[in-house]
Amino acid sequence: MRQQKSVTLMISVMMALLIWAAPIYATPKKIVWRAQSSYPAGLPQLYSPAVHFAKLVEKLTDGQLIIKMHPGGSIVPSKEIFDAVSAGILDLGCTWAGWWIGKFPASVLFGNSFPNGLQMYEMLGWIYTGGGLELWNEMYKGHGVKVLPPYGMLGSENFCWSRKPINSLRDFKGVKFRTVGIWGKCLERLGARVVSLPGSEVYPAMERGVIDACEFATPAIDKKLGFHEICKYLKVPGIHEPCAPLETLVNKKSWEKLSKDLQLKVEVALKESCFWAINQALKQDAEAMEFFLKYPGLKVSKLSPQMIEKIVKIGNEVLDEYSKKDPFFAKVLKSQIDFRKKVEPYAALIRLPYPYAKY
Repeated sequence: MRQQKSVTLMISVMMALLIWAAPIYATPKKIVWRAQSSYPAGLPQLYSPAVHFAKLVEKLTDGQLIIKMHPGGSIVPSKEIFDAVSAGILDLGCTWAGWWIGKFPASVLFGNSFPNGLQMYEMLGWIYTGGGLELWNEMYKGHGVKVLPPYGMLGSENFCWSRKPINSLRDFKGVKFRTVGIWGKCLERLGARVVSLPGSEVYPAMERGVIDACEFATPAIDKKLGFHEICKYLKVPGIHEPCAPLETLVNKKSWEKLSKDLQLKVEVALKESCFWAINQALKQDAEAMEFFLKYPGLKVSKLSPQMIEKIVKIGNEVLDEYSKKDPFFAKVLKSQIDFRKKVEPYAALIRLPYPYAKY
């Protein structure tokens, strides 16, 4: 009898301990983030890396953190991503820093949208080891936003699509040119009439003759938009934007609610997604350019060294003017220049020419 009571008591104690310890071993609560891209689902290199990133986070966290990614315009207008993340309407936004030039002039430097900006490898180096990511966060300080590593990276853009040939800088005079940011300021000095249009409006504007020339993105993206169907001339390379880091914004409160373990997995997913996007874009852009070179009636040509030299000179003048007006702009620009002085001489020394392999 005593033995039976002892067993009963032991079982009761064990049950009590299990009930007490249950919260410790309970399945972690699932966290769902609302996220949006600035770009529509149909554009390669812009929306796909965001989706890839969201799926990877769910896998790495075993479903503990789910990022519900939405294409541009689904929740808020594409150019309101920053404000939406800041206000907590969105937990996360996948976008491009250059859109916020009106509020943060230095954002164009993080978007790398200015003549003779950093090449892709050097840009990534500056972001990760040259203080770039820290400065990126400093720019948005006080707005309830944290900048995480880029979720993707675009390669060099096409320089110009046009109906008429542009073979010298004089040819820009009077041309109605669609572009944005600092490059627009440079074109105005060349006599162009700059028109800022969202991506969805560029093709119909070119088709109707509202604009005479435009730039939008990389070869693969431009091919998707069909500029080759309505333009006779394509100029490369895109010296106005040699590469473009894609910005990852997260609401600061949402970020701070995550455990350190989940934060680390999000950052790892971003780095993998950026690597994935770069390699996807390399192949896609090469295939698109091969298509353009063979497309009937389309003439593809390169900028002359004289045009490049003059564009760089004008770009430096505009950058200097921005620096004089905005101390933070000057700080970021100096950081980029200092990093370039350190790494580019070495890069130039070891960089090999690009002859086709012959076997």
